[in-house]
Amino acid sequence: MSVSDRIQQRIKGMRVLITGGGSGIGLATAAQLNDLGAKVAVLSNNKEEFTGVPGGILTYEADVRDRAQVKTAIDEFADAVGGIDAVLNAAGVSLWKPFLEMDDVFWDLIYDVNVKGTFLINQAVVPHMMKQGSGLILNIASMSGVKSGMPEASAYASSKWAIVGFSRNLHLELKPHGIRVACFCPGSTKTPLHEKAQTPDMDKMFVPDDIADSLIFMLAAPDNGHVQLLAQPAMFEDWR
Repeated sequence: MSVSDRIQQRIKGMRVLITGGGSGIGLATAAQLNDLGAKVAVLSNNKEEFTGVPGGILTYEADVRDRAQVKTAIDEFADAVGGIDAVLNAAGVSLWKPFLEMDDVFWDLIYDVNVKGTFLINQAVVPHMMKQGSGLILNIASMSGVKSGMPEASAYASSKWAIVGFSRNLHLELKPHGIRVACFCPGSTKTPLHEKAQTPDMDKMFVPDDIADSLIFMLAAPDNGHVQLLAQPAMFEDWR
């Protein structure tokens, strides 16, 4: 059996919820999973993004910072498909600002979405996975969360370090329940966030489908093991 056949065999029928699934990496991964026969749902706080979601994918409007909205969306998806095999946390914000110009509002936005949002999604999905005795939580961080970052990115980069540490420790706590927690750290990717900010070197960045390929690989890992941390830098970036 070929590698692609084995991946499709493992993905087919998998029940996967993706946050930030209305655009960028989340949408690209949702579309690929849908093509492979998974039962996919995307969660976004902007329902206008759902117009670009392929048919067959369930959609839920929710803000990852809101505990009640998160729980309602996850419970509804679990009820609709009979459980949750995997959750992919792709929701996040990428914002930069000189340190002395940061205020509480700027700092809190980054940490509320990137860190608190990851925490709330993880906490809401774990009871469903404990009930079935299995599951995979895949949290997306960044290369800024494992290597030196960049000027004016102290808030963003530190939030990604937090996600890496959170994921590593949560894995140890949930492993006895048959639940795996993994973390993916992609390099710069051409997403709407970078396009809006007109980030330099966008022509050299990954495109969302490049990152989706790696996420599919992680999701398709056999139940008796998994890729716990995967870092994927872009060739043009100097990560030291």
